[in-house]
Amino acid sequence: QARQRAEGRLLVLGLFFVCAFGAIIARMGMTAVSEPAEPVASVPGAAIAAQRADIVDRNGSLLATNFETHSLYAQPPQMIDPVGAAEKLVEIFPDLDRERLIKDFTGKRKFLWVKKKISPEQLQAVHDIGDPGLMFGPREMRLYPNGSLAAHVLGGAGFGKEGVNAAEVIGVAGVERQFDDYLRDPANAGKPLQLSLDLTVQAAAEQVLYGGMKLMNAKGATSILMDAHTGEVISVVSFPDFDPNDRPRPPTSGFDPSDSPLFNRAVQGVYELGSTFKIFTAAQAMDLGLVNADTVIDTRGPLRWGRFAIRDFRNYGNEMSVTKIIVKSSNIGTARLAQQ
Repeated sequence: QARQRAEGRLLVLGLFFVCAFGAIIARMGMTAVSEPAEPVASVPGAAIAAQRADIVDRNGSLLATNFETHSLYAQPPQMIDPVGAAEKLVEIFPDLDRERLIKDFTGKRKFLWVKKKISPEQLQAVHDIGDPGLMFGPREMRLYPNGSLAAHVLGGAGFGKEGVNAAEVIGVAGVERQFDDYLRDPANAGKPLQLSLDLTVQAAAEQVLYGGMKLMNAKGATSILMDAHTGEVISVVSFPDFDPNDRPRPPTSGFDPSDSPLFNRAVQGVYELGSTFKIFTAAQAMDLGLVNADTVIDTRGPLRWGRFAIRDFRNYGNEMSVTKIIVKSSNIGTARLAQQ
C-alpha cells in the first residue's frame, strides 16, 4: 500500500511537470511565430505615450510641436528627510506651499505629484537634493516656439490620462481641441496639421494692431485677414493675448468674459460694424453692373423706409458719386444703392 501511494504521488508530480513544460513550450512557440510589433504594442503605457502631430502654417513654419521633459513626484515612505526636502523644493519652486508640502511628506500619503512638468535646470536642482523619495518620470509636453503668436487660434493643450512614466497630451482649446483626434491619430504617421495661417503675415498684423490699440488706449483689439478669392483665413489677431506655453486659467464666475486674455474677440465678441458694411453694398452694386465709381446717385433726404427716416450726418448735397458716398459715409446714398 505504501508503494502504491508513492507511485501515485510520483505520477501526479510527473503530470504536473509535463503540463508546466507544455505550457512554456506552447508560449514560446506562439511568441516565435508572432509579429515583432505585437509585444511592443502590448507594453503597459504605450497608448499614453503616443506622439502628437505638429502644427504648421501654410508655408510649413512650425507653430506647435512636442518637447521632452520630466515630471516630479514623491513617495514619502522612501524619503530620508521629508522636512528638509520640502524646504529645498520651495526654494526651487516658489509657487509651492511649504506647509502643505511638509504635511503631505510627513503624513500617511504614499504618493503625490509635486510638479507635472519641470525644466532641465529644475530637474538638476531637485536631483542635487539627493532624497531617494523624490522621483522623476518622462513626459512629453506641448511647445509653442513662437510664444503668444496666434495664441487664440492654436488654443493650447494639457495632460489627460497620466502615469508616472507617461502622460497623454490632449487639446483644451482652439485648433488643438478641434483637431485633437487627427493630431493624436497614429495612422497619420506624425504628418503635421497644416493651417491656412501665414506666420509672417500674422506677426505683422499683430504688430500693427498692437500699435493701434496702444495709440487709442483701447481695452482690446481684433483683426481678421482673409484671401478674398478663396476665403482662406490668413491671420487672426485678438488682444490682449496669452502665451499658450503657460495658458492662464479661465476666469471665475462674476467677471466679464472679455476681461480674460483667453477671450477671442475675433469670434466671441459681438460688434455693431455699422458704416464699415457700406463698402459691401457699393461693391455688390458695382459687381452687378448697376453703377461704377463715378455714377451719380440722388442723395436728397431724408429717405423714408417704412416708419424709419434715413438721414446723413451732414447735408452733403442732392447728388454724390459712388466714390463720394463711400468717402463721406453717406447713409442715404448707400440706401439708394441697396434699393437698386
